[in-house]
Amino acid sequence: MSRIVEQTKWLSIVVTVAMVESWVRQKSANLVVVQNVYPLIGANMKILIPFTGGINSTYSMWKWLTETDDEIIARYGIDKWYPSYADKNHNNEELIRVQEIVLYLKSEVRDFTFEVTEWPSNYVREEHPIRTGFKMGTWDVGKVRPRYEGYAKWQNETKTDGISIGLSLENTGHDCGYNILRSVVEKNGMDIYLGGMPDLTPVPQGDDFDWDDISSKMIGRWEQFEYIPKELRDMSIKCNLNTCTNTKCRDCAYQRTYNRFVSGGKTGRDFDLYCAKHGSYGPWRYEADPETYLYRGRIDNPSENLLYLSYTDSINK
Repeated sequence: MSRIVEQTKWLSIVVTVAMVESWVRQKSANLVVVQNVYPLIGANMKILIPFTGGINSTYSMWKWLTETDDEIIARYGIDKWYPSYADKNHNNEELIRVQEIVLYLKSEVRDFTFEVTEWPSNYVREEHPIRTGFKMGTWDVGKVRPRYEGYAKWQNETKTDGISIGLSLENTGHDCGYNILRSVVEKNGMDIYLGGMPDLTPVPQGDDFDWDDISSKMIGRWEQFEYIPKELRDMSIKCNLNTCTNTKCRDCAYQRTYNRFVSGGKTGRDFDLYCAKHGSYGPWRYEADPETYLYRGRIDNPSENLLYLSYTDSINK
C-alpha cells in the first residue's frame, strides 16, 4: 500500500489505541529488526521516552538508540483535550508520522518497545506569568500538565530508571513549563534527561536545579534536526511548506527561515542561536524586559508573528 493511500485511509477514521497497536503489529510482522549498527555507551538502563514524532523527541530516540545499549520504552499519548487540536485529524496525522519513524528506527538501528496510550487527565486552563515577576506575558500550563502527570504514571507502570523529556533551547523562553511541573516527575525518584542537553547526563533535581544554568547550555531543535538522518528529518517535519495555507503558521515560519539560513551557508545551530537572541531566551534570557516580554519575543497578542521569522517570501531581521 502506498504512503498516500495509507494516509488517506488513516485520515478517514477515528484513531483508537487498539487500531494503532494492530497497525504496528502488522507492519512489524515482516520487519527485519537489526541488533545494533552503532558503537554503544551506557549502563543497560531502562529509559522511558515520551514520543510525538516531532524533532525533539525523534532526536532523543535516535540519540538513545544509537549511543547507548539501554532498553528503550517509547510511548505515544493520544491528545483528546488540547484546545488547539480540535481538528479530529490531528491525532491521525501525527500517528502516521510516529508509526513511520518507529518502523524506520526498528529496521535501521535496533529494536525497542513502542506503546500507544492516552494521557491520564484532561485539560484545565491554568494561566501563569511567563516568568516570575513578568507583568504582561502569560502561558497556559494546563496545556502540558496532563503530559507531566502522564510521565509520572507511565514511569510507575514501566518501572524505568529514567525519562528523556523532549525540551530544547526554544523552551527556555518561559519559566512556567518544565520549571513548574518538574516536581510532578521528580517525586518518582527516577533520573530525568532533557533532550536539549548536549549529552546523556541527568539534570539536577529539587533545590539543586538551576533553570538559568540549564537554559544557557541547551541546544535547539534545528541543531537536533541536522544531527538525525535525512529520512528522519523528512518524517519529523510537522507541516508542508508547499501545501500549508495558514499565513500565521509558526511551524512553517521556522522551517522557511531555517531553509534560508542554511542556503546561505549557515547551520542549524546558527539559526537556533539567532532565534534565541531575538526571542530573549537561552543565553539571552537576561535581555527580556519584565514589563513587556511575551512568548519567545512575540508582539501584542497570540495571533501576531514573531518578527524574526519569515512567514512569507521575505525575511524580517
